[in-house]
Amino acid sequence: MTDRPRGTPTRAGSGSSGSSGTPDRPPEAPPQQRISLPFVIFAVSQRLGTYLDRALEGTGVRPAEYAVYSLMLEAGPRTPSELAAMLGMRPSTLSTYVSAMLARGDARRIPNPADGRSVRLVLTDRGRGVVRLVNPPFTRALVALEANLDRPVGEVRAILLEIVDAIDCADADLAAADGTSGADTTSS
Repeated sequence: MTDRPRGTPTRAGSGSSGSSGTPDRPPEAPPQQRISLPFVIFAVSQRLGTYLDRALEGTGVRPAEYAVYSLMLEAGPRTPSELAAMLGMRPSTLSTYVSAMLARGDARRIPNPADGRSVRLVLTDRGRGVVRLVNPPFTRALVALEANLDRPVGEVRAILLEIVDAIDCADADLAAADGTSGADTTSS
């Protein structure tokens, strides 16, 4: 197995030429081996967004919007704060998506029985129709992505969830060191 994902084209200059070092200095590692983990995660996120943009082209729904619709369908009625936390999204960003969904009639607010002051959000029949429209091209993209993994999907998912947990813990550590109120990766 290689260090690069399957299907990733090799980069010009990533071979051994030009990185031969001197007696005083060891050979320089190729850029993909020196780059920070946060950068790699950022790049993966960008590539996934581009991939899903292409997959959902023509549906009128962007990947981030589809994530909100899908979560609302799967999770059932939730408060906006719960949805934002589950998506790892800033509440203000979620609010932008939800406002558009409410305006289109794809979602509605219902009272929160646990707290009379807040609301929960649910998809309407129209919103569930959006999910049905987008699900086939999304599923094709998902199947193609999973087919190109070198590891079982469950193993990859577990690693990604470990990364999410590590980010949350690191954020809590930073908040504690800064003396801020806590770990809220969705608001920074």
